[in-house]
This record gives sequence, structure tokens and C-alpha cells, in this order.
Amino acid sequence: MLRQKPSIESLAKIFINQLLAPYRLKYDMTVELKDNIYWVNLKGEDISFLIGRKGVILYSLQHLLRLYIRRSIDEEVMVTLDINGYRAEKEKKLVFLARKAAFRVKKTGKKFIFRPMPAALRRIIHKTLENNPEVITYSEGKEPKRRVIVALKRRNG
Repeated sequence: MLRQKPSIESLAKIFINQLLAPYRLKYDMTVELKDNIYWVNLKGEDISFLIGRKGVILYSLQHLLRLYIRRSIDEEVMVTLDINGYRAEKEKKLVFLARKAAFRVKKTGKKFIFRPMPAALRRIIHKTLENNPEVITYSEGKEPKRRVIVALKRRNG
């Protein structure tokens, strides 16, 4: 008899609920699919400690959640974990900084080097500027010191 694969939503809820059960925290969880990425959103009064300094705990939890889901369904899926809107706010700031960096590069002609950041955050900068006809973005360095560079596009001619 064939068994149906569990849904991403049910796997995310199982993982998070089991992980946080010992802490007896009160939180709401939603899972939504946006642009082929499953967003697992947690909201609650006493869960902000799960973000950690500069999001380190949050990114670690996201990595574990992603591994759990991928191994459970034997399929590559993109999963983003957000706690109390931290990631959404961080993404807004990065989009603003990416556009500001592009403006600065166009104005000065000099490349702009971001400080090191995790792959998920670098991806936001690349995606924000990918359709900008005047600048290019690329990453340099090795983890954990990998960073995004914004530079002028070379013109042919």
C-alpha cells in the first residue's frame, strides 16, 4: 500500500512543536507558500530569544527545520523560518541597503562591499539588484566571511 507524503506544513508543525514543547511557550504558527518558498512564521510574546544575536539561533533553527523536511519527503524544498517578523523586517532593510549601494556605485563608480552575511541574506541582495541594468552583484570569500559586492556593469564598446 502506498503511503502519502506528509505535507510541508504538517512536517514544519511537527518539528517546531516537538522542538519547543519542553519550553512550554505560547506561540502561533502559520505556514504559507510564496514564490516557491515555504515561510514558517512563529509569533509569540516569549519566543524572541529564539532569534539570538544577529539571528544566529534563528538561522540555525531554519537549517535544522529544512533538513528535517527534506529528509522526511526526500525532496529539495526551500523553507524560511521567521520569528515575530524578524526576517521580514531584515529583508526590508536589506532591499533598501542594496538599492542604496547600487545608487552609490553608479554615482562614484567604485564597488561597494557588504559585510559578511549568511547565504539567505546575500540572496536577497542579489535578487533585489538582478534586473538593474547598471550594476552587477557577486559573492566573494569563504563561509562564514562570504560577502556580496556590488559593482558597475562593464559596457561593451
